[in-house]
Amino acid sequence: MAVCIIYHSETGNTRAVAERLAAMVGGDLLAVRDLAGYSKVGMYLKGAPRAMRGEAAVIEPATIVVSGYETVVVGTPVWARSPTPAVNAVINALAGIEGKAAVVFCTSGGMPGKTLETMTAMLAGRGADVRGAVAFTVRDVQKGEGIESLVDLVRRSEKELVVQ
Repeated sequence: MAVCIIYHSETGNTRAVAERLAAMVGGDLLAVRDLAGYSKVGMYLKGAPRAMRGEAAVIEPATIVVSGYETVVVGTPVWARSPTPAVNAVINALAGIEGKAAVVFCTSGGMPGKTLETMTAMLAGRGADVRGAVAFTVRDVQKGEGIESLVDLVRRSEKELVVQ
């Protein structure tokens, strides 16, 4: 089973979840960088309003080819109850996502808002088959809790693909 775990992380929480997931299910990790290079204050003053508007950032890498993977996982921090502009750009940058199983996750201080629904709709709009979504709080990340739900979604996707 080929799994690609793509994430954007500014403070390290989303990266921690992505790394734990990769350690448990295998696959390739891809960290995406927002070229805006926000400072801690800039994330709130500039990034959050852009996230609320659903804007896409300029990211590196600019194109993400996932055609060689069976399952694609996308993770984001929550900014203003929304995916980050970098993750909006990630979803736009996915080449070969059509028909792929996808799973999404987010990390937040406790109020994910419509983040997971937004990501699910965006991926479905690109032709992905979104199999599920998991929200993590900062406390979950710090305690290492909740990862099993995400692992189960990815493994369930693997089993369903084998049966098809």
